[in-house]
Amino acid sequence: MPKLNAVLMVVLAVAVIAATGFLALRPAPSPEAEPARIELLLRKLGDADSDVRREGETGLRKMGNAAAGPLTQASKSADRVLAGRAAKLLQELQPPPPGERSSSSPAE
Repeated sequence: MPKLNAVLMVVLAVAVIAATGFLALRPAPSPEAEPARIELLLRKLGDADSDVRREGETGLRKMGNAAAGPLTQASKSADRVLAGRAAKLLQELQPPPPGERSSSSPAE
């Protein structure tokens, strides 16, 4: 039984090392895929299905500042639902500086 445990530990260690090497060597996503991905997420943001909208919001949040430009454009869209959601996400990604907070925040 101890030999079996030792063999299993070695196999597991080799598998972990191989997986780490594979993940480290995989190519980075192409920069051309980024705008297409943002466009897809923006379309999801304006979808009628709340689950699809949630997917769009989550994806755009994960992209961070890379999505700021397209979100700014989407916030000016004729589609009011898309524009509102894009503006909300844009505020989350780029909060106003501390000196410019609105007066509706609670006073201490």
